[in-house]
Formats: sequence, C-alpha cells, structure tokens
Amino acid sequence: MKLRTVALVLLTFIAACGSPEVQSPPTTEVVPPSQPPQQPTLEAPTSETISFRDDFDGDLLEGWAWVREDPSGWSLSAATGYLQIDVGPGHIHDETISNLLMRPAPTGDFQIETSLTFTPHADFQFAGLVIFESSTNLMQAGRAFCEGGFNCVGDGIYLDYYENGTFILPNFAQAYTETDTLQLRLIKSGTQYTFQSSSDGTNWILRGGHVSDLQPLQIGLFAGQNTTSAIPALFDYFEVSNVK
Repeated sequence: MKLRTVALVLLTFIAACGSPEVQSPPTTEVVPPSQPPQQPTLEAPTSETISFRDDFDGDLLEGWAWVREDPSGWSLSAATGYLQIDVGPGHIHDETISNLLMRPAPTGDFQIETSLTFTPHADFQFAGLVIFESSTNLMQAGRAFCEGGFNCVGDGIYLDYYENGTFILPNFAQAYTETDTLQLRLIKSGTQYTFQSSSDGTNWILRGGHVSDLQPLQIGLFAGQNTTSAIPALFDYFEVSNVK
C-alpha cells in the first residue's frame, strides 16, 4: 500500500503512544503554521445518515464479532447501559490484544463514533476506535497514557497509524485531563482520515489525520496495551454514519 501521509494538524515534536519502535517516513509532511488544518466537508450525522448504532442495552446487536475473546474481560452488565472492556495487555498491531470487538466496515465514506469513559494512568493503556485492514495496516484513535519519552504526553488523546507494520508519525498526541468521558470520531472521506473528539457531544475538535490508501475491512472498539493491573474502559454506544 503506497504511503501518502499528510498531517492535518500542526503539533510540534509530537509522537506515538505505545511501546513499538517508531519510524517516520521522509514523505511525512507537517502542516506549517501559516496553513490552517485541512479536513473533509462532512454532513452532521442525522437519523437518515446513521446506518448502525448499538447502545449496549442488553445483548450485542447482530454483526459484532470478538477477536481473541476472553469472556472474563468484558461485560454488558457490570455497568448498566455500557459495554465494559477491561484494559489488559496486548496490541492490535502484533495480534496479542484480547477482546477486540469488530464488525464489517461499510463501503464508501463513513464515520464511526463512540462515547468512552476511561481514565488511563499507566503505560501504555489505550482505549478507543479502530479502522482495520490488517494487523499491519490500521488506524486506532482514543485516550491513552504514555510518559517519559519523546512520544508521550501522559494522559491524553492519541491517533496511532500503522502502514505496512511501520508506525507513522505524527500521532497528534495532546494532553487531556478535563473529563473522564470523551466522545470520539474517526472519519473516512476518500483517502483522508480524520480524528475528532468532544467533551459534550456537540462541539467537536479536530485532533489530526492522515491521507492513506488504507482499505478498511473492519471497524470497532478496543482496549489494551496495559503494562499493569487491568482497569475498565466503558463504551456508552457505537455508531456508524454514512458521510458525503
């Protein structure tokens, strides 16, 4: 898959959250201060554009599949109205993460969204959304913790992109400690992928993005990369919308 990575938000000296070795391809370009961040023109999701939504009331809706399921590590009853996934060890990119919840990706352009309640406090706890082609080609976005290095901002918001097994910079890491609950969006518009977040579900902030030839096969939710005792990540809903 040929790389066409373009950073959409300027964040100086920002890098990746996680433990894998990081390489930055020479074609990666950071948007200079004189240029505003670019983003696709999108319609706000409405009842007409939403193609799927699971509010995690009762059983999971049809179409979901667990990857490397550990039944003791997830629950729909521990917190009423939430899917709880315990943040254990393992990564998506090396196929060691458990309880990766996936469903088929829609064709064309789309947006995936969730509301996540999660407060990471140790390396390299990460929970959020994933767009997946393969274990070597994927994009994961959400809230994580990473400290003590060039790649880290502590408790924050991160966009991790793997292409052909290489971790692509920048990852737009931004410290975040304002609220425990955060709404997350990953948007595909052609070859442009953008990451947005909101603390109230109304006002959305563009966090970053890449231009990529990623061919999404699955979309879903994840919680992992933990190096200490498991903690819960609570997902209030998962929503898929068609965008134009």
